[in-house]
This record gives sequence, C-alpha cells and structure tokens, in this order.
Amino acid sequence: MMISFTYLPAFVTAYFQSMPGVWKSHHRMTLCWLIFMQAVHPGRHTLQEITRCTPVSITAWRFSRLLKATYWNIHLLVSGMAQDLIATLPPPSNRIIYLIGDGSQADKRGAKNPVAQKGRKSKYQPWFFGIRFVLLIAAWDGYRIPVGFRVILPKRHAGYQNENALFREMLREFTPPSWAKMVIVSGDAAYGSKANMKMVKDRDKADSERRWGFVFAMARTWKTVDEKMIKNLVTHLPRNLYARTWIPKDIEGSGRKTFWIYGKRLCLCHVGDVTVGLSKKGRNVGPKHTKIWVTNLPELTPRQVVSICQKRWAIELVNGELKSGLGLGRHQVSGEQRRSTNSVGIAVLAYLFLLRACHHEITPGQSWSIFQLQHGFQLRAMTNQVEHNVKVKMAKGRKTASYFVLGR
Repeated sequence: MMISFTYLPAFVTAYFQSMPGVWKSHHRMTLCWLIFMQAVHPGRHTLQEITRCTPVSITAWRFSRLLKATYWNIHLLVSGMAQDLIATLPPPSNRIIYLIGDGSQADKRGAKNPVAQKGRKSKYQPWFFGIRFVLLIAAWDGYRIPVGFRVILPKRHAGYQNENALFREMLREFTPPSWAKMVIVSGDAAYGSKANMKMVKDRDKADSERRWGFVFAMARTWKTVDEKMIKNLVTHLPRNLYARTWIPKDIEGSGRKTFWIYGKRLCLCHVGDVTVGLSKKGRNVGPKHTKIWVTNLPELTPRQVVSICQKRWAIELVNGELKSGLGLGRHQVSGEQRRSTNSVGIAVLAYLFLLRACHHEITPGQSWSIFQLQHGFQLRAMTNQVEHNVKVKMAKGRKTASYFVLGR
C-alpha cells in the first residue's frame, strides 16, 4: 500500500532546482509534485488517483490547470533533463553514442481526446485506438535515455506531420555530449527514407567535432543507379555467400545470437555510395525473412552493423517501461492538444527523474529495468516520509509538554 506524502523529500527538490523555465504562481511546485507522484505511484496514473496520496492543497484541478497552461514547453524540459542526465552518467570507452527512433501508441478508451486516432500501420497489424507518438532515445553501454518525443496528430489535424518529419525535428534539436566522437542514428525500415539519410549527412558536414552516420533497415523497393532493385539481390543471392557470425547480447544479459550475414558496397539512387547488407537467423531461411540494412560508414563490417541493429531493442524496452511502469497516456485529459502532449511528456520526465535519482544503482554493461529503480525509489521516499511524520509528532509532543509545564 502507498502512504500519503505531505512534503517533497530534500533529494527531490534538489534535483528540480535547475529546472529551466519561467514559472507562474505555484505551477513549479505543482509540476514537481506531478513528476514525483508519476514516478512513485504504483497504481493507476489518472490525476484523480494520484491526488489520493498528495497533500490537500495538491488537487487534480491543479494538475489539470498545469497541463493546460500554454506558457511552458514540455519539450524544453525533456531536452534539459536528458542533457543533465547524460552529463552525469559515465561515457563509453569508444566515445560512440547511438540515437534510436521508433513509433508506438498508447491505447485509449475515451473518444474526447483531441489527439486520439484509430487505424493500423499496415494490413498485417491489428487495429488500435489511442495516442500515437515518436520517441528518440540515446543509448550506450546498456544505458537507454529518452531525449525527445513527439505526438503524432491525426491526419485531419491542420498541424499534422508524419513520423519521419517528427523524427528529423528531434534529431535537429539534439545536442550530442562533449565526450561523443561519433553519433550513429538507427531506426527500422519506416525511418530509412531519403530525407532522413540526407539530414544525417548534412549534420555530419556541419559538425566539425564529431562524425555522424546512420544504420537503417531498408525496404526492398530501393534501386541502385543501375536500375536494379535490392529485392533481386535478396532473392537470387546464393546461400554459400552468407557468412556465419554471432553477436553478443547487449542488454538481455549473457549469451549470444547467431546470424548469417552478407555485405556489399552499392550506389543507391538519391543516396550515393553506401554499404548494403543482408542478415538472417538461419542458413536456410528464405528471402521473406531476410532483413536488409544500409549504412554510410564504410569502415563498419557486416558483423558490426548487425550488432548496431540489435541495439534497437532498447527503444522497445523504453516504450514498454513508459506505458507499464509510468502510466504513459493514462491521464484522463481532454479538450486541447497541448494538454494531451504535456500528459505524455510527464511520463517521459518521470522516467528521466528516476534515472537521475537512481543512476548509481545501474552498472554499465549490465541489464536493468525501470521497475527495479522504481521499487527502490518508492522504499526510499516512503522511509523519508515516515521519518518526517515521526519528527513532526515528536515536535508536537514537546510543544504540548512545554505548554503544560508553563501553564502550571
């Protein structure tokens, strides 16, 4: 059972002291309470449910007013907290940071949410009704840090942008840490577009301090400058040209995975010279189950590229942790687009807050989960609250005793 909190612990308020922004009235303290309760509350993360464990002055109406306010920017807060967290964590030995993007959705039941939509991404996927969003994370040595998010508006909305446009917007706003010597952008086939590859190349030319490269999964419809489709390479490539290799598991713990891989330098239309590779999990696996990837980094071997592709699993873990552990999309808000966007961003801020408060419990290169950090943080917060209650009662007892002594 969760106890009622009457004050914010000192280690919590110290973390929020450097929070950027100009706040009006009591919105700063209300935001601190909302992020704190989003991180520590184990049950349903609706505004009414969260306020059952807060002081009387912190009500659901105040949380709703905060989410509705238009003068503060949730994306600025996410970017600032992510940069502060990245500067706190130890850098990798190879000085490489990976930026991974992916889209997901949070299921909803009410139809009054202005950004909720229904449909399915393809004919092979089930129908859904909920909020769609794009997430960008930074990963290295087992760390996975959300550095940006964007809500995908319905197509009928005037400000609609597709996933790739929102993905490029987050990449432009991301500032790599000073220790990074190379930034590798990765994504599935939905993000392997001409515009995304061109943007990474332009970022590489503009950045004189570090290199920028991409490793994207790609569709079979791409063509080379010779008007030959990549699909033909996948279909007619002999099995004896595939080389067997193994990739160590980066996040799931000890062990390794076996792949059959093949790489070749090609010149793609609208992109230029790249390395195109094929990978499959068995020597006799057919073309339909063969994955295609492309990279502009010629020094990478096929084995290294497949290892980078395996790091994309980190963003799936973050999506699951945000929705299961931190209640992303469960605030019952409606009426305005900004309120729904801020509601999604509060879960991302709570994720960053937990990592910042419990980063000492993560060992680089070892597996971890936000649920472990959340459980330890709950015990720490409740212990502080119990100690505070005991001190208050003891102070009241001393005050009462001194009153009777003086009265006599």
